[in-house]
Amino acid sequence: TDRGDIAESFATHSVFGERIPISSLKSYFGHTLGACGSLEAWLSIEMMRNNWFAPTIHLENPDPACATLDYLMGSGRNMEVEHIMSNNFAFGGINTSLIFRRWENLSQGKSVI
Repeated sequence: TDRGDIAESFATHSVFGERIPISSLKSYFGHTLGACGSLEAWLSIEMMRNNWFAPTIHLENPDPACATLDYLMGSGRNMEVEHIMSNNFAFGGINTSLIFRRWENLSQGKSVI
């Protein structure tokens, strides 16, 4: 919802400032209800594994009522990150944030998620 998007943007800005890239995967699938959290968590991990982050499709001009953030638009972005957070905000205040970290497999000398 518009009101929810504005509140979420300001909450994110108050914790992370403008420096954290933001993307919405819901723009690809719509609202998948009960599958939303697990689907978005899996896709977040896949983006981290592939060092490429999907843009929010159909987003060309962020709502000026939202906080200033690094919204991913256009063709996405190549980035190598060590951590990723997947947020889900639902009606009735049921909210979840999952944070995933890239795991370093020191015995094999490679990064694994």
